[in-house]
Amino acid sequence: MSISYNSTAVPVERSKQAIRDLLIKFGARGVQFSEDFETGLINVRFAKNVDGTMRTVSVTMRVPDPPRQKRPRRHAWSRHGRTIMPKTDAIRREQMARATYRALHYWIKSQYEAVQFGLFSFEDAFLSHFEWMLDGRATTVGKIILPRLPSSNLLAAPTESEPVEGVWDSVPELD
Repeated sequence: MSISYNSTAVPVERSKQAIRDLLIKFGARGVQFSEDFETGLINVRFAKNVDGTMRTVSVTMRVPDPPRQKRPRRHAWSRHGRTIMPKTDAIRREQMARATYRALHYWIKSQYEAVQFGLFSFEDAFLSHFEWMLDGRATTVGKIILPRLPSSNLLAAPTESEPVEGVWDSVPELD
């Protein structure tokens, strides 16, 4: 696991507010946060009008378990005249929740910035997280497609010896 956000001191509520502010800035209609305390799943849903069509995006992730302590400490210890208490499991889980929400904030921000810059369309950036009604239940496009990938009819990548014909015929010329 990456340690990019492991030491963040930003509280979960402040990251949620930053996500709300970001979605408002980019024209989302609303946002909903939900958490399952038993499974550690968190979900962020937001709706945005894209070219006259309302799109609902649903991002679900699990707060990862904290990494094992390299040297678990059972007692307080002193360093440079101050006492340092060992981190409890609850403190370590809260740290992982802070890190997860912070990473989510920056992921949403980077996706929107890529759309704003013109690298991707909104659909390209968030397609796998679009909600879809299937058999009366909401799911995401990614949850529908991902299980089918291993057995799908995706084109295999060409080898160096194979000519790639017709692939670039529909790609516009760059000026």
